[in-house]
Amino acid sequence: MVGALWSHQADQLRVYTEQHVGTPDVALELPTGSGKTIVGLLAGEWRRQALGQRVVYACPTRQLARQVALVGSQQGFAVRELVGEHAKWDAREVFDYTRADAMAVTTYSHVFNNWSKFADAKTLIFDDAHAAEGYVAEAWAVVIDRKDDIYMHLFDALADALDPQLIARLVGKGPDTSNPTEVRLIPLPFIEQKLVDIDAVLAAELTGDASWRFKMIRAHLGSCLFYVSRSGWCIRPMIPPTFDHQPFTAPEQRIYLSATLGDAGELERAFGRSPISRVPVPPAWERTGSGRRFFVFPDLADGSSKEDASSLMKRVVDLDPKRLILTPDATSAKKLASELEADPAEWFLATDEHGVGKFREADRGTLLAASRYDGMDLAGADCRVTVMEGLPGASHLQDRFLESKLRAGDVLAERIRTRIIQGVGRCTRGPQDWAVIVIRGEALLRYFSDRDHTRPMPIELQAEIEFGLLASRSSQDNVVALTNSALRQDKAWRENGEPALTEGRQAAVRNVPEIASELAASAAKEVKAWQSAWLGDWEEAGDRAVEVLEGLTGASTRPYRALWAYLASAWYGRSTSAGNAAGALRSIELLKKAHKAAAGSTWLREVAPLPAEFKMIEPADESAVHNILERLNQGALSSATKFAARASGMEIALAQAPSSAYEQALVELGHFLGAESWKPAGQGRTDAAWVWDELWITVEAKSEQTAELLSMDYVRKANTHLSSLEADRGVPAPEASVSVIVAPSRLVDPDAVPIANPNLYIAASEILVTLGYETHRAWSRLRSSLTGLGEAAAHDTAAKILWEHRLLPTQVRERLTEEPIRGG
Repeated sequence: MVGALWSHQADQLRVYTEQHVGTPDVALELPTGSGKTIVGLLAGEWRRQALGQRVVYACPTRQLARQVALVGSQQGFAVRELVGEHAKWDAREVFDYTRADAMAVTTYSHVFNNWSKFADAKTLIFDDAHAAEGYVAEAWAVVIDRKDDIYMHLFDALADALDPQLIARLVGKGPDTSNPTEVRLIPLPFIEQKLVDIDAVLAAELTGDASWRFKMIRAHLGSCLFYVSRSGWCIRPMIPPTFDHQPFTAPEQRIYLSATLGDAGELERAFGRSPISRVPVPPAWERTGSGRRFFVFPDLADGSSKEDASSLMKRVVDLDPKRLILTPDATSAKKLASELEADPAEWFLATDEHGVGKFREADRGTLLAASRYDGMDLAGADCRVTVMEGLPGASHLQDRFLESKLRAGDVLAERIRTRIIQGVGRCTRGPQDWAVIVIRGEALLRYFSDRDHTRPMPIELQAEIEFGLLASRSSQDNVVALTNSALRQDKAWRENGEPALTEGRQAAVRNVPEIASELAASAAKEVKAWQSAWLGDWEEAGDRAVEVLEGLTGASTRPYRALWAYLASAWYGRSTSAGNAAGALRSIELLKKAHKAAAGSTWLREVAPLPAEFKMIEPADESAVHNILERLNQGALSSATKFAARASGMEIALAQAPSSAYEQALVELGHFLGAESWKPAGQGRTDAAWVWDELWITVEAKSEQTAELLSMDYVRKANTHLSSLEADRGVPAPEASVSVIVAPSRLVDPDAVPIANPNLYIAASEILVTLGYETHRAWSRLRSSLTGLGEAAAHDTAAKILWEHRLLPTQVRERLTEEPIRGG
């Protein structure tokens, strides 16, 4: 049976038994490596024996379920592993569970489906609850890949309702198509209008798992959100309707074992459940943690070019015969393994049912784990090196919409932070474990450099990250030597590394982001709103959505507030058909609020533009259209020959490196975009200033950049560009104004990240090349389309053409600001 417990495990169980035995929903916080499996098994075993209850212990994956069952058996618990096809389950093991003679260990998917075999459970225990969002929501999510015929057939079903230009951008080929990462939300009224046609397509063509998930949402299809991109469709409610799923709601208690309780209500959103009582980790754990990690950042080593960084990474990784590769996708993992020259014959895939187990048993090898930041325990000598590349951001289309289109990345920050914390802890599963964490690439380097991201992390992890950032800024030989010392845990490490980490731990302070409390208070209201929407009680759903948006008052939550105002507007609009006479008026009022909150962005104008009589004009866009029409009708650009020469010259210069020509091309591009555009005189000034009504953009070009890292000097300089413009013009910069650094490399000096202004962004040179190309094409269309039109018609036509090419100032701003240097 179980031996002595760690003190924090005993503390958790004591609080649980004294305060929460009868609590319907309770979460126990047990960080990575703190032994949460044993705590969960003990709680389940007590309820089974003392209360005579049927207990189900659910894990996200089969691998983790098998791992838990093995641990349970080794520790003397009565557990039965019930995974895979239920028709193949051993009847004797099912019998043991049914009679409460043993706990069932299974997967989330066996709880969240239409024919759950655990509908009679009295206690549900959810392991890795911090990572549950995708595993729970997928039961009510239909995902359709672009390569499937149904992808196009859904467009056919919606064809009469959707803008043909949108369809062409999503399904067409060539330069006018949408960005592969762009996600669109289909307007809710269009779904209601075409519901019968959509249902017919889905019912006739879906197969496999997607067909079973369709059955979960079919009766409520009109309550779902429809997201689409060039990669596929995703149809789902925003928050899973678990309240309507008897196998989840019937048990007397649900216990959530979580590596982090979070500060922003993510647990409630993931499970569609509120309230959830919490038992936090004992305070002493904050400054101890589990095991030791040494972070290596190859891109920071002295004189590191991309080739040098790759070579250093390989030297470090080759210090140990086994390594784990963690990336957001399988393609990146395989590419990284190849770069490390890992023998493909020694690759193990975490997606294989027994891949992790085989890797543990092997003497050497490389474990490829694409988007698997949880559920892999590689303790002791199982693995001591982790290589991470790529930010574990949006994992499905809904998250991608929130992150890239809505620009509500702060809402997802806790989820991303949790994935990173879990990822770096895969090889430190107990106090005696140690591992080296190699961080590769610009996105993760910038993330770890930004204290806005790291300060909410555990104290011990903060100290390890800061030490790694400092230690990596040395010669490659020194980095390799220190890594080797960390792997051996030798005298040099104990006398130098550990004392430095102790100092860092004492100095570190954990700060909860300001936005967290607002989002946490909102979670319960969001759950209730989506419950009403799922039931088709549109007036109630609208009322609940208004409660949500009224609680979102901070500047950081403005994009999220816009989304909830739109949902409230759409739901009130639907309530009119159910007899709510005031619904239509309330709908338009809320749509106006949504547009006000979404000012400066484009997503809502794409989804639900205001009726003409209520239209809110974006001053920047209006001034651009006015200026472009003037420039088309008079001056040098009215000549076809001069226009062609200037536009072609601009395109060519934007694709080349020489700074003088590039800077002139930036000024020319601003002129074509309808801005007042010039290069300010004086030392340290921006290379191009673009000014429209209510929007300024400064562009700093690093076309000749040779250093891999963007230096602190560059960032300090760019920080002042808007202030210098303010001094020139004698007025404050408009709120939406931004500064952009355009560079071939997007690696940023870690010391520069914290000092960057929140409105300072970095953009790849290719974005400016694309802007130049599209601007040339748009002007060619303008020149051929406006002949003979009156003033009003010319204005509307010009605005439409610029909108279609994504060249209105608000669209240009959106395209240039995907990557904030700080906070992104």
